[in-house]
Amino acid sequence: MLFLPPLPQDPHYHAFADQRTFWHVPNFWNVLSNLPFLAVAFWGIRALGSSTAFLEKWERVAYSILLAGVAMVAFGSSYYHAWPDNATLFWDRLPMAIVFMSLLASTIGERVSMRAGRWLLGPLIVLGIASVIAWRLSGDLRLYAVVQFYPMLALPLMLILFPPRYSGVAGVWSMIGLYAVAKILEFYDQGIGALLSTGGHPWKHVAGAAAMLCYVNAVAHRRPVITEPVS
Repeated sequence: MLFLPPLPQDPHYHAFADQRTFWHVPNFWNVLSNLPFLAVAFWGIRALGSSTAFLEKWERVAYSILLAGVAMVAFGSSYYHAWPDNATLFWDRLPMAIVFMSLLASTIGERVSMRAGRWLLGPLIVLGIASVIAWRLSGDLRLYAVVQFYPMLALPLMLILFPPRYSGVAGVWSMIGLYAVAKILEFYDQGIGALLSTGGHPWKHVAGAAAMLCYVNAVAHRRPVITEPVS
């Protein structure tokens, strides 16, 4: 990304397929479809109790930050979609960056090195926040693009190349698959809008929330993987 020219925000990004107003709420379905994120966050807070007591303290902090980020996505994204412009988009991207980076640090800890995950958690979250601030101040999306897309490339590689520390790998793969579906729905918002009055963007929110539900459910039900010693 350092060798690419600055990446500006597409001025047509805010022109969603469905811009209808219901009950005095502009862009109603794009706003309302963020509620599942809040539901997933509350369910995750309730689920991450004594059943995951075996997790290290820093892991529980990372998951708590992730759930807080998911909850903030519900509010930040709703705010943005009610009045879509670059200023409100900042509050949509900020919690998403926190989610991406806490997820990346957690996976590094689970798959590569617990020490590396613990030490990278803080710097990665700072990097995520800085990427959104840098975009807002400069108009250049390059750093934020790395923050958003690098974890989705790194996570599958870590799942393939490193042995699992915990069970529930299928839930993580489901999260990755549903996130890919969410990005497709986002990209084809206008095309889907020609078929469905809601367009593709509200369904992107639903798919994104379902992706986080798969991950949170996997964390809530995971157990340490016991490796038999070699005789």
